[in-house]
Amino acid sequence: MGEATGRRGRNPSRFVVSRLTFTIAIANLVGLMILLLGSFAVSEYRESLIVAKLEGVRAQAQIVADVLAQVAIDPDECIIVEQPVRPGLGIAPTDPVPVCGRNLRPGDVESVFNRIWDSFEGRIRIYRAPEDSSSVVADAKPLLLDDLVLRQDRITLNDLPPIRDVTAESAQFRLLEAARRFLRRFMTGRFRRAAAERTIEQELTNAINSPVQGDNRGWSWVRLNENDELVASVSIPVRRVHAVYGVVTSEIGGIEELVGKSRLAILPFFGLAIAAAILSSLLLTAAIAQPIRQLAIAADQVREGISAAGRARIPDFSSRQDEIGELSASLKAMTQAIYDRIDAIESFAADVAHELKNPLTSIRSATETLDIAKTENAREKLMGVIKKDVARMDRLITDISNASRLDAELAREEREPVELRKLISDIVDLYAATRKDGEPQVSFTSPRRETHLIGNAGALGRIFRNLIDNAKSFSPPGGIVSVSLAPPVDRGGLARVTVDDDGPGVPEEALERIFDRFYTKRPAGASFGDNSGLGLAIGQQIAASHGGAIRAENRVGPNGDILGARFVVELPARP
Repeated sequence: MGEATGRRGRNPSRFVVSRLTFTIAIANLVGLMILLLGSFAVSEYRESLIVAKLEGVRAQAQIVADVLAQVAIDPDECIIVEQPVRPGLGIAPTDPVPVCGRNLRPGDVESVFNRIWDSFEGRIRIYRAPEDSSSVVADAKPLLLDDLVLRQDRITLNDLPPIRDVTAESAQFRLLEAARRFLRRFMTGRFRRAAAERTIEQELTNAINSPVQGDNRGWSWVRLNENDELVASVSIPVRRVHAVYGVVTSEIGGIEELVGKSRLAILPFFGLAIAAAILSSLLLTAAIAQPIRQLAIAADQVREGISAAGRARIPDFSSRQDEIGELSASLKAMTQAIYDRIDAIESFAADVAHELKNPLTSIRSATETLDIAKTENAREKLMGVIKKDVARMDRLITDISNASRLDAELAREEREPVELRKLISDIVDLYAATRKDGEPQVSFTSPRRETHLIGNAGALGRIFRNLIDNAKSFSPPGGIVSVSLAPPVDRGGLARVTVDDDGPGVPEEALERIFDRFYTKRPAGASFGDNSGLGLAIGQQIAASHGGAIRAENRVGPNGDILGARFVVELPARP
């Protein structure tokens, strides 16, 4: 009861989000989410933006460096500085050596800065060369001569949050800031970490050591400034011939802001893609999930209808011409097969009851008459009737038991290659070895080549034994039962086995009915009760399970006389 109640939980009238619908929606959205994350973490646009920024700041840095090289350098001026030298032969480690330091004149630098055009943008810093003429900059702060932030003709106003105690608004602000920082680390974390490893000292060192004849003098790429902002930076040495007098560093930010705007521009298209994915999911749900759910509900109704002796109908989607239609057709065929099986079982049970009732009625009548029989001869006749009916019941029960187990045996049996010619030959040889005087003789016309098929040798042998037994029962004493095998004409065709007898033949109206269960039609004078009427039905069932069939016909002579009956078995041969 619990299991049935659980399965009845499906209610077709109640809206339920099916797992298949959820799976379809997730499958459609996952690809879009990956595309969105990929667009957030896209690097191609960022690289092109950085290159454009670098080209702009390089141009203005080169202009400033060229101007300073012309106006802020006096090649004849020499400021003597004491520079320690490396120890060598005859030189003490602490002996200073006077050298001529290369420096920019601060006044000229300031004059140049005051004349920088308003169209320049970004930040420009001027550094003098190290006084010890070293090519490695350890600390950039002592070398800084001037620092100027250039802006275009615009003023940007930013509203600062009010200074107040911690409230829900300020907490929300901090939460948004934390989310922004997290997204920045998540989306550009690796790029920013690489930029954070670069320092202004490294940039100045690379600029001082850059080749004189290079196409792009100095050093350029991205790094983080003191405000943790990602900037595109270019450092150009102020050089007169080969001597480096200082370095012009030009940098500009706004990279992350522009990339962020480009990402935000993607969001409307992503929203449209989300709407399209949801619409696609709904359409797929209507086309796939709902029909499958209807089929599942109908399957439950079939199961419940079987237990309640009712009939349920499977929805017909065969017109769809797709897998759902194939599933619907298969379920309909399966349901029809189940109902046919139920009808066959009911019919078989009714036939069994009817067939068993006849001998029981005869036995009861004989036993009731036995008490009033007056002569010994009458009692012996009644006892003979009782014995025959008991034997008939025994035969019926045995055949009924075999027939009832046949379906299960055919379902469990293992199919293997069977050589049909040898199988029939062995059966015919067994009949010849056990033949008694006066019984019909069984002969076999064997073909020259072998005939193979896939099946169960025991079940196939039962077909031919039942047909031979049936033919023997109708043949006169000393008659001949002829068995012949015709191999298939085409590869993978049907092998044909015929069993002929010399009996009276089969009435035309009974050529189909003789394969029904418990049907017996015996000629006059034949003993009653010697056959259960199940042999041909069992043979037909076995042949059908192997993809074949059995049919009955009469052998007709030249004058139209019936020479006997013929049963033809057709089985698919192995290709």
